[in-house]
Amino acid sequence: MGDMDLPTHMIYNAAGMPSIDGMETGQCRLCGQPGVGQSFDRWVKETFTDWDKLHPGAIICHACLFCTLEMDMWLAQRLGKEKPQRMRNYSHFVLDGMWYPLSKGDKAEMRRLLFAGADVAVIAESGQKHILPWARVGWWTFELAAVRPSPDRLAQILAVIEPLYQAGISKAEIDTGRYDGRRILLVGLETWRAAEAQIKTWRGALALALALFLAQKDDDNGTSGSSGSAPVAAVAGDRPVVQEQIPGFDLGAV
Repeated sequence: MGDMDLPTHMIYNAAGMPSIDGMETGQCRLCGQPGVGQSFDRWVKETFTDWDKLHPGAIICHACLFCTLEMDMWLAQRLGKEKPQRMRNYSHFVLDGMWYPLSKGDKAEMRRLLFAGADVAVIAESGQKHILPWARVGWWTFELAAVRPSPDRLAQILAVIEPLYQAGISKAEIDTGRYDGRRILLVGLETWRAAEAQIKTWRGALALALALFLAQKDDDNGTSGSSGSAPVAAVAGDRPVVQEQIPGFDLGAV
């Protein structure tokens, strides 16, 4: 495996290979490649939990160091921010040799890059984990899970769930199958039934979780995750309830 087969190295190269502290040589414990960097023992923290993912070696190379920086001015400059940024707080893409670090507010750009066939596509939902070292070139990584790219399937799922989300049904309802009956009324019973017949076949799959994360409304600020929910719209002044029977309809187990 060469450097260009590794997301951390592709991102580091696309960023212009900025100067990083450390001139020790050896095998990198994160990517497994021989290189130059700093002692792994110097880098690792007590909170590190991914011991099972490590390779033999004694260093962390410059590419992997760059992709795990906690106080990164190169990233801040790339994003036009004044304060250092954490690499793990952002999603990262490489397409045609260009590096795209994106926040949760950049979901339209994430979708564009996925459909354009990005070589590196690493999407951070929580922003709390280092996921770049464990990603794979040519795969879509969503948090710590990976899936083979399937633009057609993603487009199909978005075409079904996004109209529901835009009409007022929350992402959490779509994800769990537990709907507020009044939101179904807003969408329309037959429209909801047709959509749910497809959604239930995808429920629990990574493809649906990714599509829910990427789904947007026209007025969405892009920060809602796969389990984000929209405010419940009151119907006839009633207070919000979950799974209340819709008058005149027998929904069965919704």
